[in-house]
Amino acid sequence: MEFDLIELKDKSDVLGVYDIYKHCMYMPTEEKFNRKMNTFLDDDSVKIFACLYQKEIRGIIVISFLEQCKIEIMGIAVEATVRSEGIGSYMINCLVDKYGLVSVLAETDTDAVDFYRKNGFDIKELSKIYAGETVVRYICKLVK
Repeated sequence: MEFDLIELKDKSDVLGVYDIYKHCMYMPTEEKFNRKMNTFLDDDSVKIFACLYQKEIRGIIVISFLEQCKIEIMGIAVEATVRSEGIGSYMINCLVDKYGLVSVLAETDTDAVDFYRKNGFDIKELSKIYAGETVVRYICKLVK
């Protein structure tokens, strides 16, 4: 499979990926997505990348640079029709190589924790309270 990772810098390009990115958002709406993306675009430590597969955007990853060679994945999503094709793994590996990363962090839920486990991340379970409910979350860390 041939993938290509490109950085999205233009607001119009970023706002056009809602249908893919919404899968990694809690109770997504276009308005909530637009606010989140505008915040990302205004933050110099954040970069937004798209994975092209068959010349179409099929995956999105948003990263925040914590310090040199260390990032946190703020969101990662792959179009439902091409999941399990290696797009998510490709995006992470490409960024590790491109930036010489030594540490990649992510926080996720039960639905996605196996993806991180499959990609060599160490997983730590934790409980958080959201709107009065206890929710299981996972801190995922990849050290190179």
